[in-house]
Amino acid sequence: MNRKVLSIVVPSYNAGLYLPETIPTMLSISNLDKLEVIIVNDGSQDNTLAIASKLKSDYSDTIVIVDKENGGHGSTINAGIKVATGKYFKVVDADDWVNTENLSLLIDYLSTIDDDEVISPFVKVYTDTKREDVYSYNVSKSRATYNYESFLSEINELPKMHAITIKTNILRDNQIHIDENCFYVDLEYNTFPMPYIKTISYFDKPVYRYRLGSPTQSVSMASYIKNVKMHKTVIFALIRFYNQYEKATAIEKRLLESLIEEIITIHTNIHLSMKDVETSKKEFLSFEHEILSRNKLFSENSLGKKLKILRATNYLTFGLMSFLNRHFIQKN
Repeated sequence: MNRKVLSIVVPSYNAGLYLPETIPTMLSISNLDKLEVIIVNDGSQDNTLAIASKLKSDYSDTIVIVDKENGGHGSTINAGIKVATGKYFKVVDADDWVNTENLSLLIDYLSTIDDDEVISPFVKVYTDTKREDVYSYNVSKSRATYNYESFLSEINELPKMHAITIKTNILRDNQIHIDENCFYVDLEYNTFPMPYIKTISYFDKPVYRYRLGSPTQSVSMASYIKNVKMHKTVIFALIRFYNQYEKATAIEKRLLESLIEEIITIHTNIHLSMKDVETSKKEFLSFEHEILSRNKLFSENSLGKKLKILRATNYLTFGLMSFLNRHFIQKN
């Protein structure tokens, strides 16, 4: 059997409603023999495993099932890395899906190159409003090999998980490990492989279709508040990575700093949105002290106006800003 060109890992927790819609968008491609789909059942309590098993019985040469105890999104990626046989690796969450035609074209493209990473546009699909937005990157040359530093200088941001297709051996050989039992770890997946990426190219067709608009998603404010400790865990993981990445180029350092400052700003907004203001302020002051102890840079630099005001007023304005923030959320 020829080695697969692409392994797609599908993290699946209680995804019984989604898998019958998601997986067929992958199985309908014209070059199915080059694709491996790894459905990772993350301790689901619904019929996820049964649906995955039925799909495997129909597509035994394509579908692989990993059945494991619940460990969170990062654990499903880690499990997928261990078993993937494709030259390239991609993550597609079970409640998202792909553009079938463009996935087929991407696999054909991957068959012809040897770049460490490939970036592609993706589509944000807002299921509540039926709006679709294409998230693309400003690249002068599509389907041309760049060195990593030049590519980052052109797009001026770190690519997001939905855009990334990466060589499997980069993840496996360098023992890339994502935090488990934790949300928001896509930020770790986006950044931890950075030291090992030398060549990169841009495939100009949107492949990933990213579902948004549900109040239960981890990026909703209600979920942010519920999982604020997980958000903090990821921030500190990224600061640790930044501190240890001594050979980062100037553009890599700048983009990492911007990313960390951005998520610290989000973390500030989470605390300002909590109803228990006294407890929230106490936890936020502890968070700020921890940042200072880990890297002074991120205590001095901030992107958000709210955080700048809090620091400038020695956090005396926390109560007022919390009231205004919660009032704004209620109105919107």
